[in-house]
Amino acid sequence: MTATDTAALDWLRAHRGKERRRRFGYRAYVTALLLVSWFGLYGAGLVAQIDRGGPFADHADRIRDALPLAVPALALTAVCIALTDALWRGPVTLPRADADWLLPMPLPRWRLLRPWLLLSTALLSLVGLLAGLGAALVVAAARLAGLGTSLLACVPPALCLALLTAAGAVAVERYAPAARTVRLFLGPALLAVLLLVSLLLRGGDPAAPLRTAVLWSGPWGWAAQPMIAAAGLPAPGWQVAALLLLCCTVAALLPLRRMTGSLPAAVLRTRSHAAGRAVAGLASFDLRTAWQAVATASGSRPPRAWRRLRVPRHPLAAVLWRDALGLLGRPQRLVTATLLLVGAFLTAAVATGTDGTSAYVLLAAAASLAAAAAGSLLEPARLDADDPHRGLLWWPRSAAALALAHAIVPTLALLLAGLPAAVPLALTTDVPAVTLLAAAAPLLVAGGLLGAHRPPPPASLLHRAMTGASGTVTILLWQSTGQAVAVLGSTVAMARALTDGPALPAPAVCWPLTAALLAWTAHRARASLRPNAR
Repeated sequence: MTATDTAALDWLRAHRGKERRRRFGYRAYVTALLLVSWFGLYGAGLVAQIDRGGPFADHADRIRDALPLAVPALALTAVCIALTDALWRGPVTLPRADADWLLPMPLPRWRLLRPWLLLSTALLSLVGLLAGLGAALVVAAARLAGLGTSLLACVPPALCLALLTAAGAVAVERYAPAARTVRLFLGPALLAVLLLVSLLLRGGDPAAPLRTAVLWSGPWGWAAQPMIAAAGLPAPGWQVAALLLLCCTVAALLPLRRMTGSLPAAVLRTRSHAAGRAVAGLASFDLRTAWQAVATASGSRPPRAWRRLRVPRHPLAAVLWRDALGLLGRPQRLVTATLLLVGAFLTAAVATGTDGTSAYVLLAAAASLAAAAAGSLLEPARLDADDPHRGLLWWPRSAAALALAHAIVPTLALLLAGLPAAVPLALTTDVPAVTLLAAAAPLLVAGGLLGAHRPPPPASLLHRAMTGASGTVTILLWQSTGQAVAVLGSTVAMARALTDGPALPAPAVCWPLTAALLAWTAHRARASLRPNAR
C-alpha cells in the first residue's frame, strides 16, 4: 500500500466519515431502543420472576423434551438464512457509489472492505448474543438450571456459531465451489428442519439414536450440547463438542482477512447493484423485480442446453416444449418442488394427530409449502407475462390461450414431484395423499398463474402503503390473490378429507376454484395487451 493510497482513503474518511458516523449512530440508537423496550423489558421481568420460582416451571418437562430437537433446528435455520443471504448479497456489501467509483481504483481492498465486514459480523454476533440470552432465560425460567449456569452454557456457543457462520458466509461470497456446496446443502437442510419440527409437534421424548445424530450433525448441534447438558439431559461428550466448535470458529476466522481482501471486484459490484435493485423492488412492492435481482446476483449456473430436442411445429406443442425445456434446463426447480412437497405432506401428516385451531394452522402451512412448490415451476409463464407482446410474435391464438397453455407442464411436473411422497404416505397412513395431490395440484398452479399475470398496483394503493400499514397489507393481498385463494381452497379440501370425512371430496372443492382462477387468468392476460394496462 503506497502513501498515495493511504492519503486517498484518509481523504474519503475525512470528507464523508462524519455523515456516515451520524447515520450509523442514529441506526444504532434506534436498534438499542427497540431492543431495550422489547427484549430488555421482557428479559428483565423474566429474570425477576426466576428469582421468585420460575414462570415456566409447570412446562419444564415439555421444554426439556423439546430442547434436543428444537435448539439444533433453530440454529440450523439461522445458519441457512445467513448462507442464503451470502449467495446473492453477502456479508461484505459495498454501497453502490463505492462499488462504482472506488473498486476500479488501485486502493487497498482490505481497508476498503473492512468496515462492511465488521458491520456484518457485529450484526450476526448481536443476533447470536440475543439468541443465547433468550435460550438461557427459557432454561432458567423452567428451573432446569440456574441462571448463571444457563448463561455460560448458552451465550458462548451462540456467539461461536454466529462468528463461524459469518466466516462461512465470506467463504461463500469469495469461492464459487463453496457457493455450489451451499446450494446443494440448503434443500436437505430445510427438509431436515421440517422433519424435526414435525417430530416436535408430535411430542414425546425423542429416541436416543435420533437425539445423538442431531446433536452431532454439525456446528448447530455442537452449540446446543452445553445447554442440553446444563438442563440435565444426557449429552455425553459435550465438552468435546464445545471444544470442536471453538476450534472450528478460530480456524474459520484466521483466513478471514485474506478472503475478504481477495474478493473479486466484479462480484462486489454485481452484489452491490443487486442489493440496490432488491431494495428498490421491495420499496415499490414489486416482488418480481426484487426476486430477479436476487437470482441474477446469486451466480447460479446457466440453463443446460438441450439441442437434441427438435422444435415442434404445432404452436401448442411448442409451448409445452418451451416449458419442459425450462424445467430440464433448471433441474434444481424440480428438486425444490419435490422437497417442498415432502415438507407439505409431513406437515399434513402431523396435522392428523392434532385437533382444533392447531390442525388448521398446520394444514394452512402445508398448503403454503405446496403453493411455493407450484410457484417454483412457473418461471416460463412469468417470462411471457413480463412481456405479453413477445409471445404473440409466434403464437397464432389469443394471449389468454397462451397463458392457459402454460398450466399444463407445471401441473404434470407438480404431480410427478409429489408422487414420491404421496404414495408412501397414502400406503402407511390414513391420509388420502394421492387424491389430495390430484385435487390440489391444478388449483395451486392456477393460483400461481394468476399471480404471474397480476397487474401493477394502482397509484392509490401505493399512496395508502406509504401512509399506513393497511395499505401495505392491501397491496400484498392484491399481488398474492391467486396464491391466497389456492392456499385457502387446498386447506379446506385437506380439512374436509382429514377431519370431517369424505362427505365432500377434495376435487369438488379444488376444481371449481381452479376453473375460476384460470378464467381470471385469461381475463388478466387479455387485459395486459390493452394500452396503458401495465
